[in-house]
Amino acid sequence: MKTLNIYLLRHGKVNAAPGLHGQADLKVDGPEQVSIAQAWNDRGKEIGGVISSPLSRCYDLAQMLADQQLLPLCVEPNIKELDFGDFDGVPFDMLAEHWSKLDAFWKAPAQHTLPNAESLDMFAERVTCAWSQIINDINDNLLIITHGGVIRIILAHILGVDWRNPRWYSTLAIGNASVTHITITIDDQIYASVRSIGVPIME
Repeated sequence: MKTLNIYLLRHGKVNAAPGLHGQADLKVDGPEQVSIAQAWNDRGKEIGGVISSPLSRCYDLAQMLADQQLLPLCVEPNIKELDFGDFDGVPFDMLAEHWSKLDAFWKAPAQHTLPNAESLDMFAERVTCAWSQIINDINDNLLIITHGGVIRIILAHILGVDWRNPRWYSTLAIGNASVTHITITIDDQIYASVRSIGVPIME
């Protein structure tokens, strides 16, 4: 039996007006990425590899950390954020006439898919499939740099929580540049345990 660590690091705050930041390829400012990388390095967690969403706000940081620590970096497209369709990356200030659709989505995201967006069911399926593949192949401690929605789906999968419940998104705080720690115990089966959720890595 052996136990390995997976650290889920949510990307830093993007340089963009408030909005639904899904698959729009927004950036985190360079100095902020450097600060996050330094804060992670200061924690001294031993990892054997980095897995990243392909979106720049995750990948830029992942590449920085992998280069600094001479670690292998794997890009996993299925841990991208939810695709918010027509509203993806659009500032809330420009969506006033669509507020009723947004309100319905926030109140019941599984029942009210936004225009041309990915459904919550499809999102959950692709994320849990990616997660299952990662833990089935794991052989060392890992850092996964991804998005708030992805981390929530992974947590719901491990904890047996109904990810269709809107309270799972409105009341669970997973801030930018925070770490969620999961241990994977490999015996006759694979067991995942949640150790901490959304712990900020910078003061």
